[in-house]
Amino acid sequence: MRDRGHGSKGPVKPQERHATLKPRAGWAATAMAEYRPGEATIGRPSPWQRRPTLRWRRRPRASEPGAVAAESRPIVAVLGRLRAAAVPGSRSVRPPDAHVEMAAPGSPTVARRAVLPFRAVKAHTDYLVMNVPARRGFVNITPEVERVLRDSGVEEGLVLVNAMHITASVFINDDERGLHADYEAWLERLAPHAPTAQYRHNQTGEDNADAHLKRQVMGREVIVAVTKGKLDFGPWEQIFYGEFDGRRRKRVLVKVIGE
Repeated sequence: MRDRGHGSKGPVKPQERHATLKPRAGWAATAMAEYRPGEATIGRPSPWQRRPTLRWRRRPRASEPGAVAAESRPIVAVLGRLRAAAVPGSRSVRPPDAHVEMAAPGSPTVARRAVLPFRAVKAHTDYLVMNVPARRGFVNITPEVERVLRDSGVEEGLVLVNAMHITASVFINDDERGLHADYEAWLERLAPHAPTAQYRHNQTGEDNADAHLKRQVMGREVIVAVTKGKLDFGPWEQIFYGEFDGRRRKRVLVKVIGE
């Protein structure tokens, strides 16, 4: 059992809680990584090696002795785990390219805080214009997506590719003519174009209800990882645009996000 300190009465048992728990009324949560001035850190477990632990302490009332001093102590709140990376020639562990902020000299304790470098995230947007002359068709748009990726300058990130029309699709599969013919036959069995009167949507004057259903089956978009500046595909994977109500101009959005 420890004394509450700050002139309060009665003992209180220290409690440790997970970082996501909320403190009780009148209590403050702190995660400390403290060293006394002049003590070496090499050879000691650094704050980035240890799992952050929250300790609850009661906030002193304004009328209690030591209230001002307690609130002015340098306290570092560890807001989450820091990814550890070994520093060459050192036995301590700290994040890469991190620097350490020290409390003012003469403070009761010297608190150390790792400050991670800020990395700007790039975002690049482009639009592909599609105009398939037939009512239905499949177009390999992988080369165009790769061009947009090169223009973005992103080395690590993600690429979103989506059809911007509700009768067209974007999907990933093999670039093989037999497979595309199978797609055409399979989709026509699932949602045949004729007779157009079988669809209630066509009662509005349209004749493309089947195109909406085929688009629903084949999907709206794909997301591809970018690794070392290239689309990180599996074997034989390619990006395709599927048209189910063509003979007019449509667009495909390509958005690259990363660094």
